[in-house]
Amino acid sequence: MNTYQLVSTVVALLLYVPLARQILLGQVKQNIATWILWGTLDLLAAASLIVQHGNWFLPAAYVAGCILIVICLVKTKIILWGRFENICCFMVVICLVGWMLSGPRLATILSTTGVVLAGLPQVKDAYKNPEEMPLFIYVGYTIVNTLSAMGGSGWTVEERLYPAACAVLCLVIVGCASRRFVTPRPHLLN
Repeated sequence: MNTYQLVSTVVALLLYVPLARQILLGQVKQNIATWILWGTLDLLAAASLIVQHGNWFLPAAYVAGCILIVICLVKTKIILWGRFENICCFMVVICLVGWMLSGPRLATILSTTGVVLAGLPQVKDAYKNPEEMPLFIYVGYTIVNTLSAMGGSGWTVEERLYPAACAVLCLVIVGCASRRFVTPRPHLLN
């Protein structure tokens, strides 16, 4: 583990603490479907990267964080799951079937694709309700994922695909959540 990977892993774990606190206090809303799917897919990504001796530290940290967030969401009874989440879940299941039928390299590609697909409900929620998204937490995850991608020892699927894809996903969530600064709010216009 190099410095980039160490810093990204430690900061990623630390970012879950304020996110969990915000969820428990009802300050932000998160999509439980996304977090369940992310945790499952992060576990698969970490396992396939371990087998390939790749950059597995960040997805392993994400598994621990996802467990914490799902526990917080269940505890606060914030469970949003509808048709869109079912569609995303179906697409993720297709990725998992491909993962089981393939070797570790394709497993990394499919589980990373699944992580991005599982993030779509979160992107939708960030777009629809930007004020309910923990913007600075996702800024932090964008930085963490970028650092982990920089920490890869080579430009290979095993070293850079997962963190680079997660960085782009988090950047999209940040962009959607940033709409709170440009979208007029009716209660402020009076």
